[in-house]
Amino acid sequence: MYGIGRVARLAQVSARTLRHYDDLGLLKPSYVDPFSGYRYYSPEQVFRLHRILVLRDLGVPLAQIGRLIDEDVTVEQLRGILRLRQSEARARLAAQTEQLRRVEIRLAQLAEAPVADYEVIVKRLEPMHVVAISEELTGYEQIGAACDRLYPRLHAAQTEHGVPFDGLSLALYEDTGDEKRPLRITTALHVPVGVTIEGLGVTTIELAAVGRAATTVVRGDPAQFAGAFRALHEWVNQTGAQATPFERELYIDCDGPRDTWVTELQVLMEVAPTASAPG
Repeated sequence: MYGIGRVARLAQVSARTLRHYDDLGLLKPSYVDPFSGYRYYSPEQVFRLHRILVLRDLGVPLAQIGRLIDEDVTVEQLRGILRLRQSEARARLAAQTEQLRRVEIRLAQLAEAPVADYEVIVKRLEPMHVVAISEELTGYEQIGAACDRLYPRLHAAQTEHGVPFDGLSLALYEDTGDEKRPLRITTALHVPVGVTIEGLGVTTIELAAVGRAATTVVRGDPAQFAGAFRALHEWVNQTGAQATPFERELYIDCDGPRDTWVTELQVLMEVAPTASAPG
């Protein structure tokens, strides 16, 4: 029999790993000295350890390895498990490749302005239940006045229906395709699911989940939003992704002076096509 130190050296693992496998019941030593607690392994167990390490190297979880070794698992079952590991490994590789691409882009952006002024992250936007009012505008210069008109109406509708304001408000923008009124703004307040408010231009809608959006959080007056949105679109273009015509402003905190406002700007993106796995 071989002591734990020698087995560890042969297998190029730590003695701590062998003790962990013992605790899991995955690789019990043949003999444990009752006085010293020292573990000893038979050649057959060295063979079993080799099989464990091969499966671990393939990404098979320890919880599955014991069953694969001890039970009469068919070749087809093993093939299915390894195909799952293959799919997971490819997904991790794709995620790491995308992360590397973002790092490279950010390094390039740090030498530029204004993109370097904004930290951008791509994330999924969860669905949101809101009360909203929409209005079509002739241009971006009308946004401030539109917000001053529309948000008080929304707050009044909430108050009338006994719905408290929970602090989150949004502004959504989209192109209308109409040369005279090319911009549609939708102002919205988050409300609990189940609340319905209708009438006088106010409607209750469910904003659908968005698979991918380029987002940045800014602090200060909305006057800077136009530049921030340009930076977001430039970031999207540099990544090779495709932006949609839809933009959002999520007001996280706009209770105090405008220079203290905290707002998340969102540029909705086309969902990236799923790459087919090589055969």
